[in-house]
Amino acid sequence: MGGVGENIIVSSLAGLMSPLLGKLGNLIEKEYAELKGVRKKLERLRKELMGINLALEKYTSMENSDMQVKAWTIEMRELAYDMEDSIDLFSYHIDHEPASTTVGVKRIILKILRKVKKIHHRHKFAKQMHQLQVLVNEAYKRQKRYKLEEGASSNSFMEIDPRLPALYVEVEKLVGIEGPSKEIIERLIGEEPRRQRRVVSIVGAGGSGKTTLAKQVYEKIKGQFSCAAFVSVSQKPNINNLMRELLSRIGSGCGASGETELYSDQQLIDKLRACLEKERYLVVIDDIWQKSAWETIQCALLKNNHASRVITTTRIKSVAQFCCTPDEHNVYQMKPLSKSDSENLFLKRTFGAEEKCPSQLEGAINKILYKCDGLPLAIITLASLLAEKPRIKEEWEKVLNYIGSVPKEDSELEVMDQILSLSYNDLPHHMKNCFLYLSTFPEDHDIGKDILVWKWIAEGFIVAKKGFTLEEIAESYFHELINRSLVQPVNMVHGVGEQGCRVHDIVLNFIVSRSAEENFLTVLDGQELPSSKARIRRLSVWNKQQFSGLISQGIMKLPHIRAISICYVDSWTLPHYLDLPVLRVLDLEGCRAVKNVHLDSIISLFHLRYLGLSRTSIDSLPVQIGKLEYLQTLDVSSTLVRRLPESIIQLKRLMRLVGNELILSDGFGNMESLQELGIVDGCNCSINFGKDLELLTKLRVLRVMFKCEETSDLDIRKKSLMLSLCKLGGNSLRSLYIKSLVTGVDCSADSWCPPPILLQKFEYNGVRYFSSFPKWIKPSLVDLAYLDFRIERMEGEDLLVLGSLPALTVLCLTAKRIPEDGLMIISHGAFQCLTRLEFCNTDGPGLMFGADMPRLEWLKLEFSADKAQATYGSLVVGIQHLSSLKRIDLTVGKISSEVGSDLTQETIKSVISDQVQMHPHNPKVNVTFL
Repeated sequence: MGGVGENIIVSSLAGLMSPLLGKLGNLIEKEYAELKGVRKKLERLRKELMGINLALEKYTSMENSDMQVKAWTIEMRELAYDMEDSIDLFSYHIDHEPASTTVGVKRIILKILRKVKKIHHRHKFAKQMHQLQVLVNEAYKRQKRYKLEEGASSNSFMEIDPRLPALYVEVEKLVGIEGPSKEIIERLIGEEPRRQRRVVSIVGAGGSGKTTLAKQVYEKIKGQFSCAAFVSVSQKPNINNLMRELLSRIGSGCGASGETELYSDQQLIDKLRACLEKERYLVVIDDIWQKSAWETIQCALLKNNHASRVITTTRIKSVAQFCCTPDEHNVYQMKPLSKSDSENLFLKRTFGAEEKCPSQLEGAINKILYKCDGLPLAIITLASLLAEKPRIKEEWEKVLNYIGSVPKEDSELEVMDQILSLSYNDLPHHMKNCFLYLSTFPEDHDIGKDILVWKWIAEGFIVAKKGFTLEEIAESYFHELINRSLVQPVNMVHGVGEQGCRVHDIVLNFIVSRSAEENFLTVLDGQELPSSKARIRRLSVWNKQQFSGLISQGIMKLPHIRAISICYVDSWTLPHYLDLPVLRVLDLEGCRAVKNVHLDSIISLFHLRYLGLSRTSIDSLPVQIGKLEYLQTLDVSSTLVRRLPESIIQLKRLMRLVGNELILSDGFGNMESLQELGIVDGCNCSINFGKDLELLTKLRVLRVMFKCEETSDLDIRKKSLMLSLCKLGGNSLRSLYIKSLVTGVDCSADSWCPPPILLQKFEYNGVRYFSSFPKWIKPSLVDLAYLDFRIERMEGEDLLVLGSLPALTVLCLTAKRIPEDGLMIISHGAFQCLTRLEFCNTDGPGLMFGADMPRLEWLKLEFSADKAQATYGSLVVGIQHLSSLKRIDLTVGKISSEVGSDLTQETIKSVISDQVQMHPHNPKVNVTFL
C-alpha cells in the first residue's frame, strides 16, 4: 500500500508543475527579467523543472516507489509552491501601479519612491530565484541517481459516457435491490399496520448500498404517507442544519427556511413536533454514526398514533440496534451482492446493457469480482476504470495485479483504498488537484457544480485551452469525475447537465487521507491546530465552533495559505488585519457572525480570486472593493446586499457576480470578463442598463428580475433589455432567466432578433404570459436544451416547432388556451431527446400522445378532467406509447358536479390506473386534484 500512496503524491505534483511552468514562461517574456542575468537564470530554472516534470510523469506509471522517491517528491512539491508564491508576489509588486491623486512636487517624489521600490523587489526576487535554483538543481541531480522503471500509462481522456444517467438508475433500482426492498417494506407496512411509530434500521459497511436501498424503499412507499423526508446526517452532524433541512422537506406548511435561520435546536424540534403531530409521516435518517445523534433526532420525530414510519441507516450495528423500535429488533443487515448480481452490475457498467462480454476477458472478470467481494461501490469504481481500457486480456490482468492480494481478515476498506488508488492514478495529470480539492467539503454535502468549478479556476488548476473558456474546461473535468464514478451526480435535470455532486464516504476518506499526506489541505476536525512550523497551504473548517478562537489568533501566522473555507461556523469573524499575501480563495458561506464591519480587512488580500460571502449577515460591500483587481468570483447570494459600490466596475478580471436583486451603477459594462451575472434588479438599475449589458461580450449566463410597481419607464427598461439581448444572443449567451412580478413587463415574443444561436437554457417566470409563441424559437437553435415559459394561446404548429428542436431535453410549458378541437397531438419523430415534459393547460384537455418519445422518463400534466373526457374520450391518452416512462405526475381539475356524471376522484384514479397498467414498465403515478 505504501507505493500506492507515494504514486499519488508524484502524480498530483506533476499536475502542480503545469501552471508553474506557464508562469515562468510568462515571466521570461517580461522586460524586467533582464536585471543582472535574471532571464538566463529563469530559463535554466525552467528547463530543469521541465526535466523534473517529465520524471514525475514517469513515476506516475510505476507500480511501486521507494522511500527516496517519496522524500524527493515531497521536497519538490514544497519547492513548486514556494516558487509560484514568489512569482505571484513579485509580479504583483512590479506590475501594480496604484492610482495617485497627488500633484506637483509630491507626485514626483512618490514616482521616484515607486521606482526605488521596484528596484528593491527585483533584487529581492533575483536573490530568491537564485536560492530556489540551487535547491532545484540539487534535487534534480539526486533524482537522476534514481532508477526509473518505464511504465505504460494510458491516461486517455474519454468523453462523457452517454449511458451514465440510465446506468445510475440501474444501479439503484435493478441490480440486487428488489429482494431487500420487499423485505424492508414488509417490515414497515406489510402486516396489519401498527398505529405506533415504527423504526427499521439498515446496517452495513461503507459502500454496501445502504443509502441506495433506503432510497428505493422511500420512493416506493412515500405516496402512502401524508408527508415524507429523506435527510443525511454525518459523523459529526450539525443538528441545527439537519432539523432545518428536515423542516423544509416535510412541507411548505412547516415554515419557510428564512423563518427558521435563527431558531435554536430546541425551537426547531418543537416546530417539527407540532408539524408532525397529526401527520402519518415517513422519514429516512441516512448515515447515523452515534447513539447521541439519534437521541436528539428522534425527539423531533413525534411518536404519534398515525402509523408513521422511520428508516435509519448506519455502519455500526450497536447504533442500528439502538435506533430501531424496542422489542421488535427491526435491524436489516446488508448482504453482499450475489455472484450473479455482482456480475450483472459489473457488465452493465463496463459494456452497457446490449453488449456481451468478450470471451477472452471472462477469467479476469471472475478474479476481479472475487476481489470486490460483492461490495457495490468497489464493483462500480473498478468497472468504470476498466470501461476505458483496451479489451485485451493482458491489460485487464495488469489492473488485476495492481489490486494485489488482500488477506481475508483485512476489511473491505483496504480493498477500496487500493481500487480508488487505481482510479486516482488513472486520472489525467491536470485533474489530480481538482479531485483532491473535493476534500475541502464535508461529509454528506451536496457540492454545487458552479462553486466547485470556480474554486478550481481561482486556485489555478485549470489550464487554458484554445477555443474553450476556463469554465468550459473546468466543467469537462467535473463531468469526467462523474463519468469515472469518483463522485455521484445529484440534482440532475434529466439530461441538461449535473447541477452538483456528492462524494461517497469511502471516497472522501480516501481523498482526505491523501490530501493530508501531501499537505494539500489541512482540515480542522477535532484535532489540535497544526504546528506553527508546518506550512499550511489550504485550511477547511466546518461546524467547529470550538476552533473559532484558535483560527482568529493563528490566521495572521499563515503567510503561505492559498485557500480558506470557514463555512457555517456561526461565531467566527474576520480579524481586523489579515497578513495573507498569497490567499486566492476565501469562502465564508453561512458564517452569520460576519457583518459589514468585518469586511474592511478583505481589501488587503490583493491576490484574492474567489470571495464567497453567501448566507452571511452583510448588507453592503466595502467601498474599496475595486482594489481586489484579481477577483474572479464574487458571491453575495442569500445576503441583503443589493446596491453594489461604484468601484466594482474596476474589477476587469471578474468573471462571476452572483447575488439577489443586484443594483449596478452606470459603467458596469467595464467588467469585460463577466461570464455570469445575476440576479440583476431591472427596475432599480440605470434606465439604460441594457447599454452596459451589450458591452459584456463574454456573458454566458444572465439572470434579470423586474420587481416593482408598474411605472411609465417600464417599457423603456424592457426595450433596453431586449436591445442588449439581441447583441448578446449573437455572442456567448448560453442561459437566460427572466423573472417578472409586474404585469407590464415580459420578454417580447418577436423582438429577439437575430435568434440566440448558442442559447442552451431559457426560463421565463412571471405573471405575464407570452401573447403568442416566440418566433425566435426555431429548429436552427441546435443547442437549446431547456425551455420554461408561459403562453396565452398555443397552436398545433407551435407544438411541431418545439418537437423539432434537436437538443431539447426539458420542456416546461403552461398554455392558457389551445385549439378549440383540443387536438394537441404529439406525432411520430417529435421530441426525440426529451427526458422531462411538463404541460399545464388547466382549462383544457392537455395532450394526446400519438407516438413514442423514446427518452421521456418524467411526465407532468395539468388538465381538466371534463374536457379531456369530452375531447379524447378518456384521460391521459396514449401514454402506452411512451416506452421509457418511469414517473407520471398528474394534476386534475374541473370535475363535473352534475348529477349522473361518471367522473369522480375515485373513478378518475381507477381510469388512470387502468391506462398506466397498459404501459409495459408500469411507471410510478402521483395524482393530485385541484
